[in-house]
Amino acid sequence: MHALLVQRLGGVLRPHRKKQAVFLINNADVVLAIMRERGAAGEDTRTFEELLDANKAVFVEEVLSGTYGRLIRFVKATEGPLAQGGVSAVRQLDEYRQLEPIVKEFHANWKAGIEAINVDVMKSFSNLKNGMEILKQTLTQLLLYHTRFLDIVKQLHPDGGPFAPYMITISTIMTEIKTYSRNF
Repeated sequence: MHALLVQRLGGVLRPHRKKQAVFLINNADVVLAIMRERGAAGEDTRTFEELLDANKAVFVEEVLSGTYGRLIRFVKATEGPLAQGGVSAVRQLDEYRQLEPIVKEFHANWKAGIEAINVDVMKSFSNLKNGMEILKQTLTQLLLYHTRFLDIVKQLHPDGGPFAPYMITISTIMTEIKTYSRNF
């Protein structure tokens, strides 16, 4: 019943999925902390944990799509056709023409994007532990998207293509992520 109330209150923010997720995460986190402090367990605790986890996933996707939306859309649009029809199927897609601009955009903005995500997460969550967990989840998801992107690019351009000098390696991103994850 309490979870339903929190969800209804969060519904006011429905057009703003990220704000709604932040509201629901922060409130579910507070309610869970109080429940745990008082030794409560059972269905209500599970409901709030599920609400918390579901909204963390929403927040992660919303934050990443704001900064890295073109890359994510490219990955989602090309993985299926690549698996089913191979390289030639992807080269016929409209998204294929966006490959080089996406690579160059990522090259130019990836570090600033990670910094912006860090700032956004730290401002959004008052519970530092929860915020750091969400930051870790967000940066891990970014790394997964980028890895999938690199795999697609390697299949499309085994020689690296004309934009090879603009490709950011996984180890480079990992090194940057480690600067933000020292507190994990």
